Amino acid sequence: MRGIKGQVTIFISMVMMCIFALFFCLLESARTAGAGWYLQTAAASAMDSVFSQYHRRLWDSYRLLFAEYEDTEEMEADFSGFLQPYLEVENWYPMELETTRVEEWLTATDDNGAYLEEEILDYMKFGIWDMDFDVDTVDGLWENAKEAGAVKNVAEIYRGHAKDALKLEKALEAISESLGKQESKKQEGMSRLRGYDGSGFRKKAEELIRELKRMPGLVDRYEKQADKLEKELKKSRKIFNEEKEDCKTGTDRQLEEEIRQFESYIAQDGERRKSIQELKNQSYEQIAAAESVMEEAREVERIIDEWESDDEDDDGPDLEALWSPVIRHFDQIHIDSLSFSHGVKDKKTEGWLNQVEKLYRSGLLELVMPDGMKVSAGNLKTPELPSGSEIMTKGARGISLMDHLLVNEYCGRFFRCFPTDAQSDQEGGKQNVQQAGDTGKGGLSYEVEYLIGGKGLDEENLVCVINRLLAIREGLNLIHIMSDSKKRQEAQNLAMMITGVAGLSPLVLLTTFFVMSVWALGESLMDIRGLLAGKKVMIFKSAEDWTLGPEELLAIGREGRIGTGGGERGLAYLSWLKILLFMDEIVCQEYRMMDMIQMNICREQNSFRMRRGVYRARVGSSLAGKHVFFSLGFMENMLNNKDHVYAMEIAAERKY
Repeated sequence: MRGIKGQVTIFISMVMMCIFALFFCLLESARTAGAGWYLQTAAASAMDSVFSQYHRRLWDSYRLLFAEYEDTEEMEADFSGFLQPYLEVENWYPMELETTRVEEWLTATDDNGAYLEEEILDYMKFGIWDMDFDVDTVDGLWENAKEAGAVKNVAEIYRGHAKDALKLEKALEAISESLGKQESKKQEGMSRLRGYDGSGFRKKAEELIRELKRMPGLVDRYEKQADKLEKELKKSRKIFNEEKEDCKTGTDRQLEEEIRQFESYIAQDGERRKSIQELKNQSYEQIAAAESVMEEAREVERIIDEWESDDEDDDGPDLEALWSPVIRHFDQIHIDSLSFSHGVKDKKTEGWLNQVEKLYRSGLLELVMPDGMKVSAGNLKTPELPSGSEIMTKGARGISLMDHLLVNEYCGRFFRCFPTDAQSDQEGGKQNVQQAGDTGKGGLSYEVEYLIGGKGLDEENLVCVINRLLAIREGLNLIHIMSDSKKRQEAQNLAMMITGVAGLSPLVLLTTFFVMSVWALGESLMDIRGLLAGKKVMIFKSAEDWTLGPEELLAIGREGRIGTGGGERGLAYLSWLKILLFMDEIVCQEYRMMDMIQMNICREQNSFRMRRGVYRARVGSSLAGKHVFFSLGFMENMLNNKDHVYAMEIAAERKY
């Protein structure tokens, strides 16, 4: 045995050790790669489980997918809990979870509501909706609404100027009446003088002087009003030059013609002012002349009283000779009259037109509310409103026309508005919202109106909507009247009745514009009342869609109430609300939508907040992996030595 050598055995042992080491290294490498894939699958599954916990009521009521988490720690705990079972399984991939962290966290209120918008569009784009508008007409709606608003603003400004012009005419009328009274007092004084009634003459002369003393004040009042009107018209011309940029060429030209009549009136009034100013200076001269004649009359009376004669046949003083100079001098006081057309002849008709505007300004909501309907007293009490947070930046994000249309359609289907018979519950719409809470439990009832107005009370939001609808309707109605020759002629006839002028003077033409603007306002009030009553109103009216005639317009001012407009053609109230939504910033609209969603869900779950609705998250974990086919010894494992485990990192991301 001493001759046997072991070189081969040792060599083979060393070779086998190298082979087995290589083999187990390859096995460990494959196992490590498999551990990575296994861990990735486990993390993806855990993240799916986290996002499967979406808020059920939010989905049932609004078809929105958000997971509700108070903070990142809560999501980290959930993720770890869902991941842990995969780590506890006895397999070839032993590992231990060390830490979990949320690396990305996006909620419904982040990025100016962009994620709420994505959720809405994802739902709406796969639905079959019968929308009120298509993409081809949206841009036209926007331009028409802008034009209507501009026309309404111009009409309201110049309607006020027309009223000022009529006040100026009334100031001229007061001057003319004073001149008439002066002439009347003079003639009465002349009558007393011809009857040699000195005391009666002096009484009438004193009345004449009092009337003459009123003239400077009347002239000053007239000039003050004329100066004010001229100054305001210059300011309004600048406003019009800005507003006309939103008007189409035809409308721009029509308004320009109307405004020139106001400027022509002021130019014509400049010529009239010269003769009016002379009346002031003349009045001082006439007062002095009248006082001089009165003194002369006193002297005549003194002569008569002191007359003494020794001749028994003397019949007394020669009264004709004594009073003749007084009569001649008093007759020389010339009282002018206005040589131009002036004044308001039909004050009653003018007053009824003014009353239409007074009704509109004194109580719009009561005026347009249909009979038997009451305004909700709802108020917004939900705390921590998304729209009140500092993360909202108005106008910071745009949206395409089609997407805005879909968002507005979503609003119409999932939020309540003012109740009318024409608004039926739609599948997936108002019925779902009512599941989130009954209006009897508080909160707002007019939710679409809140998206537009943003006020805390139903009544305030309804008034805001009505005012904005009125602005659009008034502008569109005025455009219709100006382009309709028949209605324009009817307005002109009414203007002639008010002014008493037969020709087409600047006064008649600016009064015609006043009549047309009040007529458009009256028709618009009837339109709004009709919409609230469940009827429809055309965007652009034809003659058959018009509901208010000149006599009915005057009846509104006379009786203090309006009728119900609208008909079977056109757009219903909710469709008009969508037009208003389309004109607003999408960021404000979406945050107010979140206000309403939070308000309704808080009725059942008081702790719910939209800021906790997670839309997208990325969670990362750190783990300690253990070698299976490549270990440094049994004792190190027994002693739990961590120096020879290897670190593993994994991340999973999900979004709805």
